[in-house]
Amino acid sequence: MKRKMLFLLVLAAAICCIAWAVQSHESKAQQVQPMYGGFLIDGYDFKKDNSPKGTIVYDEAANEFRGTYKGLKMPKGRRAIFAWLHDTVNQKTEYLGPVGWLKVDTTGKKKGSFRIKVPDKYKGGNFGSYEIIGFTAEKTSSLKNGTQVVEAPKEPSGSDILAKLKPAFYLYAPLPGADTELGYCGHGLDFFFAKDLENQLCYD
Repeated sequence: MKRKMLFLLVLAAAICCIAWAVQSHESKAQQVQPMYGGFLIDGYDFKKDNSPKGTIVYDEAANEFRGTYKGLKMPKGRRAIFAWLHDTVNQKTEYLGPVGWLKVDTTGKKKGSFRIKVPDKYKGGNFGSYEIIGFTAEKTSSLKNGTQVVEAPKEPSGSDILAKLKPAFYLYAPLPGADTELGYCGHGLDFFFAKDLENQLCYD
């Protein structure tokens, strides 16, 4: 009787451990992250607009990012959104893929949604030294029907205000497992993510 009880206790403990491990893995792979962006950048009315915000999650099984945004604006003629991986320490950026045409008037309960397929080399969510995912505003004609890539950008654009300062991320978030912190730009509600906060500029 004692052996049977001991066996049942061990079995129950093993099941609990397996369930915890699976749940922990899933929660890490599908952890929702906030997205932030600045409004001191072209496309916004500084007196009326607020900073854009969004959410993003990496789905390890599908190897893709999914998310939503609201309040996001971009300059005329540059409403094709592309996603990039960025390393703030080494200041390097890598093309990830198209996000889609900007959905306008995302105020109140209205939101824009997106789905970004991730290259196979990053399958499993291992993004190396890259810390953040960022969205840039590229030529509207870069996409056909809002999703099909006509011309992939060779490098991320800057803003119209500071074209030489690249990349200009209109929305950004930390990557899964990234060793990065949230910094405050000191104006408006503008935040940014970086591993080395003291040596980084705001992405606006």
